[in-house]
Amino acid sequence: MSGLPYWLDPLVAPATPLPGDVSCDVVVVGAGLCGTSAALRLAQAGVDVRLLEARQVAMSATGRNAGFLLQGTCERYDRAVEIMGRDRARRIHSWTLDNHDRIAACIEEHGIECGYRRAGSLQLGGSALEDQELRVSAALLREDGFDAQLLEGDDVPQVFRGTGRQVAVHMVADGELDPARFVRGVAQAAQAAGATIHENTRVTSLDASAPGDVRVETEHGVVSASLVIVATNARASDLLPWFEGNVDPVRGQMLATAPLPRLFDRPIYANHGYDYWRQDEYGRVVLGGWRNLDADTEVGHAEVLNPRIQAKMRAFLEQFPWDQPLEITHQWSGIMGFSKDGLPLVGPAPSVAGAVVGTGFTGHGFGFAFLAGAALADLVLEGTHPFCDDLDPRRLS
Repeated sequence: MSGLPYWLDPLVAPATPLPGDVSCDVVVVGAGLCGTSAALRLAQAGVDVRLLEARQVAMSATGRNAGFLLQGTCERYDRAVEIMGRDRARRIHSWTLDNHDRIAACIEEHGIECGYRRAGSLQLGGSALEDQELRVSAALLREDGFDAQLLEGDDVPQVFRGTGRQVAVHMVADGELDPARFVRGVAQAAQAAGATIHENTRVTSLDASAPGDVRVETEHGVVSASLVIVATNARASDLLPWFEGNVDPVRGQMLATAPLPRLFDRPIYANHGYDYWRQDEYGRVVLGGWRNLDADTEVGHAEVLNPRIQAKMRAFLEQFPWDQPLEITHQWSGIMGFSKDGLPLVGPAPSVAGAVVGTGFTGHGFGFAFLAGAALADLVLEGTHPFCDDLDPRRLS
């Protein structure tokens, strides 16, 4: 069994590390979805941009998830309305659809081969309480102009009815992709536009107290720039201490199987979002979650396996009527950055005038982070972006 995440196996040859002291207009730290998006946007605008990555492109949370393109926040829409109010919940939800549209356009423009498919997702009920929440959420979504189809009884796919599920919501505009192949494609597009990428270049310290005089120290040299974009999600507090306590590292467990007969035709989101799975273009089941079984342990930055959760995930898959033995080929974990209010923190870094930041995606990076990177680039270029206004980190001050 491979110790690498399915999406990263095999690893590609890394880009050259930083060759020594250099200067540029803007330096981006973190080559995940947010950082590569920012680098692409800046390079397309003619900015001299350097992208630094401690390991390799897409090797952290970006390449360790299930590859879902879901609309909405970590909260179901009825709960989001309750927490944020109707207008703000609708606006934030709309941003995630904008994010998906941008990803789709990028795939088409740059010819990125990443198994992209837009056939919707299924929110699946598992109890009387959750079934009712799904009904309420679907009604609110439709009232606010979003395409959410409530399925009950015989309309729920038989594969789920056979496990006692009776209610689901088809989120028509959702999709799926291979996250690592997509982000590697974005990185290649950024390089083609003029960005310089340095992998295996860990940033050790950052001085961004004043715009125009930013100093980023790495293991291999110093980058001097006018501004820095910090796109390290759960690691933001390593460089920007203000985020300590505002963004917490939370571990997620994942596994992938050998190809199986197709039972699932779109991404599934169940048990209030704690359980999620899909079959990719090759028929492999990619499954994650169950963090609620051991929430106190599944924290921190260590990418380690939790045997109890991994066993529960395998047992879950074994309940389905496969026509062949179930073979697990990959088991891995990834570290997510959870914000205090469940929403991303995207905009000026508090108390650090020379830095902007994208962090706290709370398990929904592929719902927000591509747009976040482009918005941060526009914030650097134009001084403003409405997405950054909505999700300004300073709201938690």
